[in-house]
Amino acid sequence: MAFPETWLNELMNRNDIVSVVSEYTRLSPKGGRLWGLCPFHPERDASFTVSPDKQVFHCFSCKAGGSVIQFIMQAESLGYADAVRFLAQRAGMDMPNEINDAKLREEKALRDRLYAANREAAMFYHQVLLSDAGLPARQYLLNRGIDGSTAVRFGLGYSPNDWDELFKHMTSAGYTRDELISAGLCVKGRKDETKTFDFFHDRLMFPVISASGRVLAFGGRIIGKGEGAKYMNTGDTLIYNKRHNIYAINLMKGRKLDELIMVEGYMDVISLHQAGIDNAVASLGTALTSQQVRLMGRFAKRVCYAYDGDSAGQKAMLRGVDIIARGELEPRVIVIPGGLDPDEFVRANGAEAFLKLKDASLTAVMFKLETMANAVDLNTADGRQKYASDACRLLASLEPVERDRYIKVVSEKSGIAREVIQSQCGVDAERAEDGIAPATAKPAFDSVGYKKPQMLKKREKAEQLLLACMLVSRQDAAAIEQLENFSTELFSTPGTAKFAAMLTEAYKTAEKPDIRLLLAELNGDESEIAGAAAALAEDITSPLESAADCINSILYDKYSERIRQLAALSEAETDKAKRAELLREQMNLMLKLRKT
Repeated sequence: MAFPETWLNELMNRNDIVSVVSEYTRLSPKGGRLWGLCPFHPERDASFTVSPDKQVFHCFSCKAGGSVIQFIMQAESLGYADAVRFLAQRAGMDMPNEINDAKLREEKALRDRLYAANREAAMFYHQVLLSDAGLPARQYLLNRGIDGSTAVRFGLGYSPNDWDELFKHMTSAGYTRDELISAGLCVKGRKDETKTFDFFHDRLMFPVISASGRVLAFGGRIIGKGEGAKYMNTGDTLIYNKRHNIYAINLMKGRKLDELIMVEGYMDVISLHQAGIDNAVASLGTALTSQQVRLMGRFAKRVCYAYDGDSAGQKAMLRGVDIIARGELEPRVIVIPGGLDPDEFVRANGAEAFLKLKDASLTAVMFKLETMANAVDLNTADGRQKYASDACRLLASLEPVERDRYIKVVSEKSGIAREVIQSQCGVDAERAEDGIAPATAKPAFDSVGYKKPQMLKKREKAEQLLLACMLVSRQDAAAIEQLENFSTELFSTPGTAKFAAMLTEAYKTAEKPDIRLLLAELNGDESEIAGAAAALAEDITSPLESAADCINSILYDKYSERIRQLAALSEAETDKAKRAELLREQMNLMLKLRKT
């Protein structure tokens, strides 16, 4: 969707990139720029930079880059138009043409209908729970120690043990089949798509409610030994994305909290609230997201993890504590003994025992150290050495004062002298500052949902730097375009040729074009490389000289590649005349190659 340039300019003026990015990661000034840990992948050393002057960002590790719009697209997992809408809402701006745009009017109307449909469905499920048909679900809740007032507080319900009870109720209330399917409440028949069935049936129902009190989605737990998955959940819809929401966050509204207790399941939350621990919430799935952390940050500054003690829960917490910390909240980890989940523990031992575990919760660093210790056999020399080496790499990433707190812990667990641990931490810290990863360090990226770093080839780097030289000033760009061998055909990397042409055109009418508006016209891959070029431009002191070097480098790569192609073609060619022609072209290029 195209937006008016003046409106887009106002939008970005009201959403200063430093202010927006600071909501996702902490930025510190260094060398005329702002630096921080990249919010898009795990890292120990800051490789993410923001230019307040050009209003662009760039990560030197994962290569993400662009304007504030591209940042929100990645940070919130949104398309271009939705990212613009997100920023407009943040700035309190109306979307252009929203009143006159029929498509936007239709989408807004559908959103409103889906919210209303979910609310009606929640009331239907709750009434069924209170009816004779809901007796199995009420008995289940009583067996789990959940009383009626707690069920009402969470809006719990029951989906009848039938295939279309909800559908019949909702259509009689005026909702269409398409609306119910769009809300995730009903589905088409597999064999006969003209038939419609309830998505949930014979399940205890948990409405997922937003912080503002709107019913967004549902979770359903099977009752007894029924068929099907233990839990079913609404998929993503027009009004719901599980990555952006937290279960029970609506119950935190208007409260001043020191901390939130983050658990894994619906029943964990409800059991803790039943026991009087009413600051418990749940992620909708094990993998915590930056969007969820930002939402929790509106209500508390500390998040205590209390996931299950199984392998999946441990991995989720290891990843989650870093995401919480990057969101500038304090992460803690509650260790529940005996492999119990929070629901099981609090029912067996009571709220007081759980709160004692919470008071003894581990810092993120201590949790990681404990995880490292549990992964080896500390009764063996190899195990102790492995633990100490891993721990030293972790401690090396900390500030010296914080590091000193944990050196004693590592020394005592490993049996290695404190001085040795301290010395090794210092060595690892120096290597990290110099950009040298320890020889046995793990990769900076893992395979769980993160974009892998894209290593630019020599030619791609040269094209990016040439583009950066053109961004320094209009005068420098004009001089570069007059250099021998300069041509837009030099650019082959996605986005560079397009951006160079856009920049040349923009320089015709502006001394200093608004880079943000140019980036707004590019797609993801294009904006990343152009955004990186904009960030690099600030460090260029001799643009004309650097551009000439870039052109030579690009031509050298271009000629070398063509020579290799010609050599392969001539070797395979059987026609003598054609082969001679290929060899002549090859010789001409070799002469050009010597001049570059």
